[in-house]
Amino acid sequence: MLIKNGKIIDGFSKKMFNADIRIEKDKIQEIGTLKAKNQEQILNAKGMYITPGFVDILNHSDAYLTLFENTAQESLLQQGITTILIGNCGSSLAPLVNGIFINSIQKWGDTSKINLNWLSVSEYLNELSRHSFGVNLATLIGHSTIRRALVGDDSRSLTTQEQKQLEYMIEVGMREGAFGVSSGLAYSHGKNATAKELRFIMNIVKKYDGLYSVHIKNEADGFLDSVKEMISLVKESGVNMELSHLKVIEKEFWNKFEEALALIEKSNTVNFDVYPYTFTASVAYTFLPRWASEGGNSTIRPILKDPQKREKLLEDMKKDPYSYAQLVVAMGNINKTYFGKKIGDIAKNQGKEPEEVLLELILASDNRLIVFSTTIDENNIKMALKHPKSIVTSDGVGYQEKDKHKGAFVHPRYFGAIPKFLGEYVREQKLLSWEEAINKISLKPAEKIGLKNRGKLVKGYYADIVIFDPNKIGTEANLNNPYRYPQGIKWVLVNGEIAIEENKLKNKVGKILTRND
Repeated sequence: MLIKNGKIIDGFSKKMFNADIRIEKDKIQEIGTLKAKNQEQILNAKGMYITPGFVDILNHSDAYLTLFENTAQESLLQQGITTILIGNCGSSLAPLVNGIFINSIQKWGDTSKINLNWLSVSEYLNELSRHSFGVNLATLIGHSTIRRALVGDDSRSLTTQEQKQLEYMIEVGMREGAFGVSSGLAYSHGKNATAKELRFIMNIVKKYDGLYSVHIKNEADGFLDSVKEMISLVKESGVNMELSHLKVIEKEFWNKFEEALALIEKSNTVNFDVYPYTFTASVAYTFLPRWASEGGNSTIRPILKDPQKREKLLEDMKKDPYSYAQLVVAMGNINKTYFGKKIGDIAKNQGKEPEEVLLELILASDNRLIVFSTTIDENNIKMALKHPKSIVTSDGVGYQEKDKHKGAFVHPRYFGAIPKFLGEYVREQKLLSWEEAINKISLKPAEKIGLKNRGKLVKGYYADIVIFDPNKIGTEANLNNPYRYPQGIKWVLVNGEIAIEENKLKNKVGKILTRND
């Protein structure tokens, strides 16, 4: 295959340049002024940019279980995403202490559709290799997945024996090909992890030169302290750290964001990722006061069923900084008529307080409620996108346009995060140059993860390539209609083959990547 007549943004150079690219098998063979050979397929990229495939450092297709339902991962592939890192925010599908892994992901996916035939990371990767995926897959080890299997629903620190089991499973998983570990410190089991426990994890990850990805403990009143805690631990371990979807929610705390960025900038081994939207998609229970949410189902359900404790919870919620009435019901194990509606509107129709309605929906969904919350400052997003330490991510899940009939209100970032970033913030607002922007979605995340021979356009690297019209790239996916593929992307190549051509799926040729590759 020969790609001709386009402008190349190679992922690391400061200036784009005119050149052709020859591909043989799954690698880039030549870059320069090239003549077509006999029987060589030619892609005419006149007027277009040729870039490395985009690397999504924060992805949840495993936790939402669309990895198996939609192996093409089309809503990601259509954005130009050619590689995804799964196992984020403390939740992964391996390693498992036993087959009862459902608890760790029950907030997101329907586990009844999974034929579980693995426990270890190597068995999991082997199972993945039996499927044809549209994108390349790399995985982290979910800290909470292991932790929950060790302690059940108990809200406590690990015993010495449990700590040793955790360390052993992480070490084996790293040897078997995982790229690192993730922790979700805002979720019930992550909240209970002590600094000592986190230090042990960081030391193992550092030993294998892996990535430690962290969803911080608090994104509101405790935001700055949560960032400082991670910076302090990094100073001790020197571990390669990524702060997941860094944001501060609720207006009264927005002014803490710039100080956090200044702290991150001083740390040699810390980066952060950001998605370009002012609203989140979050598990509803994370908005509750800590005393009610720290044990997950083990504490929430009994509280909601106890009249006195429930009343106390309602009183505390009304003192919280969160705007519960503004939360939008997105998805969960409840009646679909609630999807897309604000908690405040539902409350008004039922003659109830918003806090009361939220608790009723959490209980009805068996604590599997996802809500949207418009609580992020647009100026902070711009500050984050421009920052030298930032990586741009979808924080997404792989769906298809035809999934719209299922009724759930998925976050539009699942279909449009990268095109929105390039179209709105780069082309229209000129927040940063095309070269800087492409680096943040290709080489920078590839190097942060530790991917080999991916993330830039040079001879010998895998031919993961996106060819797009810079004047047209963008997205129309929004809250009311999120199931829409982007515009302006002509071709997406994965491992040297055309995966997407003008919004049409052509091939599923993604590879399973391991740290040992």
